[in-house]
This record gives sequence, C-alpha cells and structure tokens, in this order.
Amino acid sequence: MNLRNLLLELAFFSVFGIAASARASTVDVCINPLTDVRFDSTGVFFTGSAPIYPGGTIAQSITPVDCSKITATPIGTFFTVGGLIAGLPASAAQDVAMVTWHFRLKKGAFDTVGPVQGNGAGGATPGQTYPQTVVGSVKGAAPANGQATVTVLDPTGFAFEISAPG
Repeated sequence: MNLRNLLLELAFFSVFGIAASARASTVDVCINPLTDVRFDSTGVFFTGSAPIYPGGTIAQSITPVDCSKITATPIGTFFTVGGLIAGLPASAAQDVAMVTWHFRLKKGAFDTVGPVQGNGAGGATPGQTYPQTVVGSVKGAAPANGQATVTVLDPTGFAFEISAPG
C-alpha cells in the first residue's frame, strides 16, 4: 500500500472514530476507504460518510477491520471533510490530516475538529489515542464544547472509537 493510501486510511479512520450518542458518550465508526470517502483531483482534500455504532461494537484488532462484516444496527451517520497535513513543515510526525467531523445520531448531533494522528511511521497503532475538540452539540449528544478522545481500533485508523465527556 502506498504512503498516500495509508495516510488517507488513517485520516478517515480517525475522522470516523469520533462520535457520541445521546445519553452515551462513546461511539464507534468504521469507514470503508473504497466506498465511504471521496478525494478531490489533487488527492489532498476529502469528504466522507459512514455508519456510527454504539461504543464497544468494534473490537480492537491488529489487522484491518472489515466494515462489511459488522452486523450491529447503526445508530447514526458520521460525516467528515478535511485535508492531508502529513509532511507539512509545522506538522508533527504523527499529524496526518486536519478534519471537521459531524456525528448525526437519532437523538442529537455533535461536531469535532482537529488533527487526526497516526503513529508517525505511516500507519496507526491499535489502542493509540489522541484528542479532538468538541465544538458544538445538539440535544445533549455531547457537551457543547470540550475534549473528546479518539481510540484507534485497527492499523488503518479507519475504525475508531470516540469518547466525549458526558
């Protein structure tokens, strides 16, 4: 897999990993990079959407998670827009993409913004965590502001869990 694809997978995984449900502060996201994401003609900027599941639905794995094998019922939809920042002079080695995430749940919604982080070696490490800033919430899906924590669930970063303070 080339570096661009790995960075994209990590960015999407991280992007989809942050979400919270109403009354629950932890949700899982699984993004299929072949069907759930689109890049612009430069291959730098992207948009995407994927299902959101209750926290704990997706087990941490040392191999890529196959989103098509998840049998749980989605509880919402994850949306993302962002751009790759890996390799830019002011970015840290672990910075992959700068994203805005929207988590639309059946009983509310919340938004986060911030860098998606990898392991600094062109991938993600299952169990790795990084912050996202909560910038808004509707109907108590998450606090109106604060810090959420993303936990990487597989080496691609396209499967992740996000926990918002609650």
